Amino acid sequence: MKKLIFSILLLFASTFSYSSLKSEFKVIESKNTLDSENLLLDINTATEGELLKSGISKSYVEKILEYRNITGGYKKLNEMTRISGIGKKTYEKLKLKFKEPKDVELKKFNINKVDDKTLTYYGFSKKEIQDIRKSQEKNKIRNNLEVKNIISKKKYEELKDYIEY
Repeated sequence: MKKLIFSILLLFASTFSYSSLKSEFKVIESKNTLDSENLLLDINTATEGELLKSGISKSYVEKILEYRNITGGYKKLNEMTRISGIGKKTYEKLKLKFKEPKDVELKKFNINKVDDKTLTYYGFSKKEIQDIRKSQEKNKIRNNLEVKNIISKKKYEELKDYIEY
């Protein structure tokens, strides 16, 4: 009988100890257990201070913000490679700081008034920019039919809602 009571007490004590240990472990968290997505910056809303604090150099921060101010934001992170001075290797390092952008509405632009840098930021190739400039030398680009004859169908479909004349 003493053994039975002792066994029950031992079982009760071990259950109580396990429960208290289990609750202690729930309270303790480490950064490794946090969702890594929450630690990443939103490239379309991060402030200059947040970008600098994350370890991005001032020159890259300025370029990232300039692109965002001109276009209205990033639809995809790989658009950073459109920025002069950010090549593939730099992009591979920078993209680790950001989560993939969502739901960005680009700014509209007048195709007859923007500079080459802006066209590059919107993803136009050098050849497309040259073709746009040649067409503008003849006459201003007046409508979407003229744009369709200058740029690729894919590029047109991607940007048609943002081009003004």
